[in-house]
Order: sequence, then structure tokens, then C-alpha cells
Amino acid sequence: MHLWNTSISIPTNKDFATSVTVVIALRNEENNIEALFDSLKKQTYPHFQCIFVNDHSEDNTLNLLEQKVKLLPHQFQVISLGKDQEGKKIAIRNGVELAQSELIITTDADCIHDPDWMNTIIAHYHYFQKPALLSGPVQFSPSSSFLQKLMVIEFGSLILTGATSIINKQPNMCNAANLAFQREAFLTQNDYEKHIHIPTGDDEFLMHQIAKEDPTKIKFIKDPKAIVKTPPPATLPLFIQQRIRWASKWRHYENKSPQFSAVFIFLLHFSFLASLCTVIFFSGNWLILLLGLGIRVLIEYFFNRIILRWQTDYQLLKWIPFVSLLYPFYAFSIGLLATFSKYSWKNRKYNV
Repeated sequence: MHLWNTSISIPTNKDFATSVTVVIALRNEENNIEALFDSLKKQTYPHFQCIFVNDHSEDNTLNLLEQKVKLLPHQFQVISLGKDQEGKKIAIRNGVELAQSELIITTDADCIHDPDWMNTIIAHYHYFQKPALLSGPVQFSPSSSFLQKLMVIEFGSLILTGATSIINKQPNMCNAANLAFQREAFLTQNDYEKHIHIPTGDDEFLMHQIAKEDPTKIKFIKDPKAIVKTPPPATLPLFIQQRIRWASKWRHYENKSPQFSAVFIFLLHFSFLASLCTVIFFSGNWLILLLGLGIRVLIEYFFNRIILRWQTDYQLLKWIPFVSLLYPFYAFSIGLLATFSKYSWKNRKYNV
């Protein structure tokens, strides 16, 4: 946490000329096209192109994209996957191969960006002496329902965990909604063919490949202007499907450290649930259980309030203990579902 609290001042007003291509894979995103284009057109960094890769959208996404691209054909481009191609990974791959820039930035169609988002990424890219990969912060926002507010807290903990793991040179997670990497580093990754068949993980497999070679080539952008905002899932079932999708790739990691972390977290929460069952059904020691629970809640409160304050989600601080109490049940359930069940994503069904 000490490293997270350390701030650095990086000037973003320099006239950088690094060539950048934003690659966005889209499927059934007609409701987000207008806001996405508006967000990208407001970027203060001038030296970028944008490639939209349509993944067989079944709604009006492609139509809307083509209409928007016609207005700025020198900067925006749309391509579609072929009949024998499917999924976000191959969409990102096609976009990167088409790009000619030094740096690739990926984001999602439902994201909103600060006007200085891209400029901030470029400033950090030069400050860190051109690392192979830069991971940026993502925030669930806006949150309207009580359930979504709980999602914001849980998601914030994931962002902070990923950030601190990168800062400590032991990268374990990142998010493609806000990711920048050298085009050459992407095209020369040796393990790409090993995980191309896995629907998810286009971001973390690349990060783990780079970390295996040299974790110092991965940096985190701790800057409020780099925050990408995306709405939380609208319902609990959608949230569960998203988390199953995210968690399902842990078995496929070749880097053992993230695998050990996933297993450790699962066992940690399982041990709490086992202790709770022992106390309820076999007259176990309530005092020891409550003492351990209290310590864990305090630790998680201290941890989660760091990211919530940084994201200016002060109003959610009071709900951190409630999330901490629910989390063992949630983590255990998602762990089982991500190992043995199926999930749906963009009107497609996948096995874990």
C-alpha cells in the first residue's frame, strides 16, 4: 500500500508525437456507439487512429459505425470479422495487425473517457521509458441501484489488487477496457496460439507473457485522468455471468503465481465458510470465528477505502463492511461456477 500511496507528477502538456491506434472490438453495441464516438472525438491527443472491429453484431452496430466513420475517414476505420472468425481475441488480433502504429490502446464500446485519457497514457509511456505494457484504471460508474453500488466496491478491489501487483513487479491482473501495449510486443508473443481458443483473457494472457520475460516492462497508470468509466452490470445474473467469464481463465494460466493466488483466495474463503458451518452445526467457538471475521473486515475496509477515495466514491465507504461479510459466499460460489459451469456472453454460450 505504501507504493500505491506514493504519487508522481508526470507532465501531460508536452507535444508527444507517438503514433497510436485505438482498437475496439464490438458486438451488439448499438446503444453505446454515440457516446463512444463522442468520447473519442473529444480526446486532446491528436496523433491517433481508431479501428473498430465488428464481431458479427446482430443489431444495428455495424450500420451506426459505418455512418460515424464516414464523417472522419482519415482517423476512424471499421472492419468486420470473416465468417470463419469469431470472438474478441481474434477481433483484437485483426485490429492490431491492421494498425501501423507504435502503440496500441484497447478499450470497450461501453466506456467513457476523460478528454485527456489518451494524452495521459502517452505521457506515462514516455515517463516510464516506453514499457511493453501499461495498465490503466477502470471504474464502474454510474451506479444507480444498491446492488450496483456493491459491485463498484467489489470491482474497485480488483483494480487496486491488479495495480499493486504491477507496482510490486508481480503482475496478476489487468483490464482490456484500459490497456496500452507496444504493437511489436503483442505480435511477437510466443504463447498466443496456446490460448486463442479461450474466449476471454485477451488482456491478462498478454500481460503474463510479458511478465514472464520481464515484469519491469509492465507499468500501472495511477492518474485520475486515465480512469475509464464503464457501467456496472444491470442485474445480478449479468454480474454473475461476467464474473464467471473473468474467473474461468485461471486454469489456463501458464504463469503459476496467478494460479496460486486464485486457489489461495478460494481456499481462504472456503475455510471461513467451513468454520461458520462448524460453529452452527457442531458447537464450535463463536468467539474465535467473530474475532477472525472482525480482523478480516477491518483489513478489507482499510484496503477498499483506498481505491474508493481515489475514485471519489466516498459515499460507498459505509458499505465496505457489508461487502466484506458477503464476499466469502460470493467468492466461493463464483469459484465453483467458474470451474464447472457454462456462461453466456454477447448472445453466445461457452464452456468454462
